[in-house]
Amino acid sequence: MVIEHPVPPFFDWITIAAVKWVFAIGVLAVLAAAVSMILILIRRGPGSVFPVFCRELRGGLSDAVHLSWKRVFAIARLMVQESIRKKVVVVAVVFLVLLMFAGWFIDPTNKNPAALYLNFVLTTTDYLVLLLVLFLSTLSLPAEFKSKTIFTVVTKPVRPSEIILGRILGLTAVGSAILIFMAVLSYFFVSMSLNHTHKLIDNEDITHEAAVENVSPDTVVAHGKTQVTNGHFHEVEEYADGTISVAEENNHTHTVKKITEGENVRYVVGPQRGTVQAKVPIYGKIRFLDSGGYEKDAGISVGEEWEYRSYIGGATSEAVIWTFENLDPRRFRDGLPVEMTISVYRSHKGNIERTIMGALLVRNPATGLTAEIGSFNSEKYRTLAMFIPREIDKSKVKSAPSIVKHRQETPQTEKEFNYDPAKEKYDLFADFTDGGKMEIWIQCVEDGQYFGAAEPDLYIRTRDANVFFNFFKGYFGIWQQMIILLSFGILFSTFLSGPVAMFSTFGVMIAAFCRELLMNIAFMRELGGGPFEAWERLITHENLMSDLSNTFGTYLIKFFDLLASGLLCFIGMVIPSFTEYDIYTNYVASGFDIPLNTLAVHGLTTLAYVVPLFVVAYLILRGREVAK
Repeated sequence: MVIEHPVPPFFDWITIAAVKWVFAIGVLAVLAAAVSMILILIRRGPGSVFPVFCRELRGGLSDAVHLSWKRVFAIARLMVQESIRKKVVVVAVVFLVLLMFAGWFIDPTNKNPAALYLNFVLTTTDYLVLLLVLFLSTLSLPAEFKSKTIFTVVTKPVRPSEIILGRILGLTAVGSAILIFMAVLSYFFVSMSLNHTHKLIDNEDITHEAAVENVSPDTVVAHGKTQVTNGHFHEVEEYADGTISVAEENNHTHTVKKITEGENVRYVVGPQRGTVQAKVPIYGKIRFLDSGGYEKDAGISVGEEWEYRSYIGGATSEAVIWTFENLDPRRFRDGLPVEMTISVYRSHKGNIERTIMGALLVRNPATGLTAEIGSFNSEKYRTLAMFIPREIDKSKVKSAPSIVKHRQETPQTEKEFNYDPAKEKYDLFADFTDGGKMEIWIQCVEDGQYFGAAEPDLYIRTRDANVFFNFFKGYFGIWQQMIILLSFGILFSTFLSGPVAMFSTFGVMIAAFCRELLMNIAFMRELGGGPFEAWERLITHENLMSDLSNTFGTYLIKFFDLLASGLLCFIGMVIPSFTEYDIYTNYVASGFDIPLNTLAVHGLTTLAYVVPLFVVAYLILRGREVAK
């Protein structure tokens, strides 16, 4: 799974984030006070600025203290009833129709069909729910101002804060109900679409070996392959002890049960297993070893534009090293299950279908004791699973330590090398870990070929989490985007007309999906310069690399781009990034459990946006002096 922007640990993130949030709220409070005083000065004159400001400040604090949750929930209930009258169930019907016809366009023969189905349902739900709250949050309040029905509310003992909070809670309830319905529907759609089985007929699809007496239990006595379903088949092997192995294909496998009825034998293939997963990985810290034996933070660049992965050369001493810490032998009594997705770069093609061979090693970071666990064949975009056993035979252990050189003045001292030629078996944790720390090395064996890796590309796989619960955690990312967008919509609806509020909220949504691009343009990181320079190049057919001529028009364009840069930077700092919430879809579609750390960081981030948006919307509505 590709993780370009990992979520930081919660306790490392919260300190810096809290300071930034408090500073931003302080700046916002100062700006709000300044704007309020200017408005009072214009309306009431200089003598009334401080008395009126203090009175309004006391009124705002009184609203916060005397907030009535009974009135808040009453307004929330009215919002739910109004949303039902607006036929919000149409969105659910549209989603149901899309699911009915989605099977025509999603290819079940794909190598990873679960990722296709999960990406489809999550992305479709995201856009539909965001468009739903876009309409509901922006049209309601302006319509009440236009029809003057808002007067029947504000003339009652209802505070502006209760109106805003009631609308947020009411629309949140509506959106959440629709989202839960879509999530349940999506789960059954994905499960039913991926559910399949195969036929396996004795003496037709499976062939029995000649009978041999006194064979070992792991001897293959029958082999074959299932019939094709969904564009694939599985190779099957039956062993002398009666167990049946089914090879993995398209990221899943099946169980096979052998039923003997007299002289007749039937094989019953069960439903697929492992199509949708929720793997819980343990990640290590990555570094690279060059041909001189020195460690580096990055490997070789092979010229790829996407610099997510670094590469090592084949048939050399170069290696990719992952360091794992706090490994507990009690959690891995039999050994370490390791999964990896190693990228391959071929300097010469040869047989393009042939995989590239690599080797996996484990090393004690303190003593240098190293064992080569085994070899593997790697190809792009293919996840490989290997198992590092608890007991390692001495034939796999190197008699000389693997030395890693550090580029620093003070030499690194290593513990005594603990290779014992008389030892028949080595223990993985006793001999290859130091205080719970272990290194896993990957090397490319073939000359002229390269292996590429990033930090998340190799991990130790622990227990699997609950797939059903993880599926709904994926929808929590959509829920957070929905809450932020409806808060913006309610804010704009307090002082703009319905169409303008809708257009403004839609602009916020587009900017939230393109925030990274906005920041790159603001800091002049994109080719072609700022928006005005890009427009100049577009109409004059100028390429992106050449410099513009030194004319007055060019300097004028640069000046306007500088102003636009400041505006885009401000927008990028205020608007949340919805692309950061794509990590939920990425986790679920890739078959990984969403960590609680991610939920906590993004949940607080969402709350940090909703609270000031609520306060600003309240201040604007209070300042409108409706029906006073």
